[in-house]
Amino acid sequence: MEVKIFTKTLKPKQGFWPSSDKVSDCGLEAEINLWLASQPNIEIKKITQSQSGGSWIPARVVVTVWYQK
Repeated sequence: MEVKIFTKTLKPKQGFWPSSDKVSDCGLEAEINLWLASQPNIEIKKITQSQSGGSWIPARVVVTVWYQK
């Protein structure tokens, strides 16, 4: 089994109340999809996501993909 880890620091909000409802992952989803498209012969076994920060410091998101070739 192999592991691929993706991390991204999300942009902090500009104020206490967000100016829009649009949530951005700062390109994390596109990065993961690009990697998956380049790996057509793998079998995904498990995917997890975690996040730290986010209240007063920028949120850090970690997505871990366990796969087999």
